[in-house]
Amino acid sequence: MISNKIFLIFIISLITLQLSCSKEEEDPVVPPPPPEVLSNNYSGFLQLHFTNTFPAFDETAQVDVDIDKYGNVTFGTGTLTYNADDNNGQSRIVRNGTIQLNPTGYYFDNNGEDYIGVDENATINENMIVYYWDGSQWVEAINENITNTWHGGYAFSIDDAVINGSIIQVVTAQGSAAWGLYLVVIP
Repeated sequence: MISNKIFLIFIISLITLQLSCSKEEEDPVVPPPPPEVLSNNYSGFLQLHFTNTFPAFDETAQVDVDIDKYGNVTFGTGTLTYNADDNNGQSRIVRNGTIQLNPTGYYFDNNGEDYIGVDENATINENMIVYYWDGSQWVEAINENITNTWHGGYAFSIDDAVINGSIIQVVTAQGSAAWGLYLVVIP
């Protein structure tokens, strides 16, 4: 009788174990894809036009940009190089430098208008030499290496960028910078 009870408990345990192991595993919940915030994809470039009057230089560089319907913004990288040597008869300034461009960006809606926020994430490395004229020759007064970063945070209208370019003018200690976002619609 005891052996029948043990046998019965053993059978019930096996059935319970079988039932608990045979449940189908539920599929994991997959989150829905993010919403499309734009009706089109865009491709184009971000341009830096960098100028100075004394010493005079006028240089331009651009990096590629792609924007998808979900508002994801992808930038390339680039380098702008400038070299200037100018004098006014009393002083002479020589500037040689580079600006490394590594921008980041994001989409945002501003009262129903589509914008791209951009951190230019630019690193400036420059050597500047200043001379003065002593009546017979140029005498070096300053020779310095300058390192600086730009993180202005700009907002570009997508509509303007597609039509004529969305342009932002900035005056910095290093010179004047015109940032332009230029896009085409990718259907």
